[in-house]
Amino acid sequence: MSNGSTRLLERSPLGQARRPSKALGLLLAPCLAMIGGCHHTTLHQGSELQTELTTVTAEDLFLLGVSHARSGDLLRAEQYLTAARQRGHDAASAIYWLVRVCVAANRYHSALGHAAQYLRDHPTHWPLRLVVASIYEALGDLDRAESELERIVRAAPESPLPHYRLAMLYRNREDDRGRSKAHLEEYLELVPRGPHAAEAQSVLSEVSETETGPQRIPYPVDASQWVQGAP
Repeated sequence: MSNGSTRLLERSPLGQARRPSKALGLLLAPCLAMIGGCHHTTLHQGSELQTELTTVTAEDLFLLGVSHARSGDLLRAEQYLTAARQRGHDAASAIYWLVRVCVAANRYHSALGHAAQYLRDHPTHWPLRLVVASIYEALGDLDRAESELERIVRAAPESPLPHYRLAMLYRNREDDRGRSKAHLEEYLELVPRGPHAAEAQSVLSEVSETETGPQRIPYPVDASQWVQGAP
């Protein structure tokens, strides 16, 4: 996943979470076995825990998930965050952390599952869709990565990073080098001193040379100059 994509996700307007209490962690510890993994997680409440669970709010579950994410316990973080989302916690903040946690744990398919749920209801969340495109690219599914990026640049042409990512996908395909050049030029026009400007300029020169072919050195008017003194 590219640094640019990560920075876009990092800038999502989410508040800072407070640290949950130790007592709350002890209360929820017995519940962990009842929380499944990944994006199909559901809470199965035993009758003996029903009363205790009703006192645990979606916000508390979310805060526990964030705390575990920050401490590096990524699997448990995903479990708590998924439970919080199912309990009705704010979807934007939950998906932000769920995708971060799954990507950090190299559980890319789980990250895609969480993102897909959110994008069904919020199809124009372009920063998240850019992250999805980058995940597909990391998985080697370049067709889906390209499809997501093309969707973004059509709807949000003023966003520079999708142009750059799309150009890099196009650059090695002979039939798409013209499109690669166009997106590189668009990126450089939008952010002439952007974080990928130097590389974009280098690739643009490479694509342009490939597109036009190498420049030929013209012969001198008197071609005999080339053979004078030859053995």
